[in-house]
Amino acid sequence: MQSTAQTKTDKRIYELQQAMKTGKILLGEVITKEQQNGKWYAVVKWKGLRLYCDEAELGLQEQVKNKADALLGALIEFVVVAQQHGKFYISRVKAMEKRRKIWQEKVREGDVVEGRITGVTPKNAFIEVLGYELALPAEEMLWNYTNDLRRHFKIADRVKAKVISKDPPKISVKETLPNPWDTPPCVEVGQVIVAPVDAIAPFGFLVKLDDGKQCLCPPYSNAREIPTIGTKVVVQIQNIDLEKKRIFGTIQRILR
Repeated sequence: MQSTAQTKTDKRIYELQQAMKTGKILLGEVITKEQQNGKWYAVVKWKGLRLYCDEAELGLQEQVKNKADALLGALIEFVVVAQQHGKFYISRVKAMEKRRKIWQEKVREGDVVEGRITGVTPKNAFIEVLGYELALPAEEMLWNYTNDLRRHFKIADRVKAKVISKDPPKISVKETLPNPWDTPPCVEVGQVIVAPVDAIAPFGFLVKLDDGKQCLCPPYSNAREIPTIGTKVVVQIQNIDLEKKRIFGTIQRILR
């Protein structure tokens, strides 16, 4: 008599075998890499089973070295392509090709689609959306300035994006988010406020106002105290440029 664990495993194997026949797209997590016969494979966990994807089938650009490492922790779509010696082999490339047909046939410019983040660096996010993996700069991820996108997004996050162009594929995440400048500024020139430091740039500190806008302040002159992200500071508003959508201020002191 089969145990519950054996029955569960058999069901998963049967599901993989059926997916191989039908070309059904599945979703799994890249957890490590493994070498087989001199070739590197990404190991993808699916319902507790380990599946194997040849690095050439990951769909990453040629210049990307250590392709499996680049996707560690990411959720990827795949199709099952083979079963050999008790192991299942999968392809992300073939899943992406299937998704691209949907992009070409059904998606229109201006549509909002859902994507999945496969990688994040301080200045770029990599998003898989309907078979395309697109690199978006920070300026297309957020309305406000940030010195590190990893504070806002992580691998495997699902995000909504607006289709800017179908050919070549181009999307924007920030276009699906509220624009802080759709409403008038909540501050006036000369006003003194308390606000947290939201980002640090070479040209100064950006503090976040209550309405979501940022106020740019020049480098703080008190060398004994240097604000960090999240530090609350006292700021006086010096100028509001509605045309360029900029607010300028000066940091008067740090709150402890």
